[in-house]
Amino acid sequence: MSNGSNIEPDEVELHLPALPPVIFGVPVILGAIVHVFIWRSEIIGGMIGVSVGGFLVISGFFLILWAWRTMRAHGENPEPAEPTKVLVVSGPFKRTRNPIYSGFLLIAAGIAIAINAMAVLVSVFFGVAALTALVIRREEAYLVRKFGEAYTKYERNTGRWI
Repeated sequence: MSNGSNIEPDEVELHLPALPPVIFGVPVILGAIVHVFIWRSEIIGGMIGVSVGGFLVISGFFLILWAWRTMRAHGENPEPAEPTKVLVVSGPFKRTRNPIYSGFLLIAAGIAIAINAMAVLVSVFFGVAALTALVIRREEAYLVRKFGEAYTKYERNTGRWI
């Protein structure tokens, strides 16, 4: 059976320029450097900022843990370098196509708020943009090639981010 290309379903590969945490983390680290040396604008000070930030960090870690456990329960490996065998659409994947990356977002934004660093918070959005351009779009194209209409339907019905 042909899928309109010369690629056999088992030969479909995902090529990423770097690991997703690195792609997301570089802009965030640069934001921290900007905060320390150039722009020390604040967000929310005191215990309110620490509390809100802490809540976001904890939520992000739980979201990532839930996503990993859901993937493992379906026999899937969360590592992006490993081939995808199963399209997981349960657990946190019911609400977002990228719960692990959404967890990155929550953790980084939470840290920025907790340490009261606007430059870090702004840099989180550059991290999201980099992750979207360099990883997520490639993953989505890979999943369309791998799962076809099943992924396209899932993509139409489920948001990319939280």
